[in-house]
Amino acid sequence: MRGLLLALLPLSVVLISCNDKGDDDDEEEEVQEELPGVGALGHESHSLDNVTLSVVGTEDDGLDVPRDLDFNPDYGLGQLWVVNRTDDSVSIFFDPDTDAQDVDHRIDPFAMHFMEEVSSISFGAATWSESDELTFGTCQESRNTYNGQSAPNGFMGPTLWTADLDWFAESNDEAIEYLSQLFGFHVDLGSHLDMLHESPFCMGIEWGGTDNHYWVFDGGDSSISFYDFAADHDIGFDDHSDGIVIRYAKDEVKRLADVPSHLVLDESSGLLYIADTGNGRVAVLDTETGEPGDEIRANEPGVTQYEMEGADIWTLVDGEEHGLSAPSGIELVEGHLLVTDNASGTIFAFDLEGNLVDYLELEVPEGALMGLVAPSLDDIWFVDAVNNELLRLQTK
Repeated sequence: MRGLLLALLPLSVVLISCNDKGDDDDEEEEVQEELPGVGALGHESHSLDNVTLSVVGTEDDGLDVPRDLDFNPDYGLGQLWVVNRTDDSVSIFFDPDTDAQDVDHRIDPFAMHFMEEVSSISFGAATWSESDELTFGTCQESRNTYNGQSAPNGFMGPTLWTADLDWFAESNDEAIEYLSQLFGFHVDLGSHLDMLHESPFCMGIEWGGTDNHYWVFDGGDSSISFYDFAADHDIGFDDHSDGIVIRYAKDEVKRLADVPSHLVLDESSGLLYIADTGNGRVAVLDTETGEPGDEIRANEPGVTQYEMEGADIWTLVDGEEHGLSAPSGIELVEGHLLVTDNASGTIFAFDLEGNLVDYLELEVPEGALMGLVAPSLDDIWFVDAVNNELLRLQTK
């Protein structure tokens, strides 16, 4: 299969000739070669010998079934957040893969709800009113059991957080005092800014390009949902009544248990690219299509929820055609889609027409590859959920 794929891949070699036309000059033709494929995947060599693979983080940094990662865009490559499933935590890497690297491992005081079985993370551009730091969203693959302390009730969905390190994973005394008086017992809801509870088994999250808007892969409802958190309720409070949830593509996508299904939005086209893990494909949702349909009863009073009917969704990559069994991580960079295969330990690259451009099979076990981010096609960062590692691939 791999040999056949190699034979079918285009070489894409461009030769540029430059002739110096002097009277008696017989200089050789200068040839510049543009290498084929994706640099960080080995330029179609499909060999680890032709890339630089670095281990950036390990269990010593708090990594414990890491499932996704995202750079805080305000700090370039200087601040990388990794979410861990086992302890509902975040490992924050400062100046990763440099001599100055430092790591801060944090667990929110009420992570057993707001980050229980965390599957994914995505930074936005909105800021909390009390800080200049960005906000971000997480999704949780959970039916809400408070880490096994109660029966599941399905009261679960994406959470909005601040990236302000003076507040993230810290308690807000003002909120504790207010809520404890309201309920008559001690209540500490940690540092979350907002949460909407309409998507148990939430497998992936992607910022929607404006305000507190996020797209999620709703594994419990087999749909793609748009979430508008609207105004946050401040650190550690509990008013979620202004949220809006819109369901797209009902029963068009499928969850595969324990494997996140990540998303990436092309803001210029409005196309949402989906690692549809359970269906073994990369799907595309045109977020600018569809008509509002029936209202859906929400789990939480005050939340508006309805169906978007007739939105266009289609298969861009049929995984069976390329040996892609369980797509999980997905990234859009320089006109290419990078996709991790949780089953085979391979990173694939496709163009936006769905054509295979390159791939690299890594020496990782089944179940290892999940989320990835890529500042460029020469620089890919990803997590290994089996060996508890943060890894980086670069062009050699």
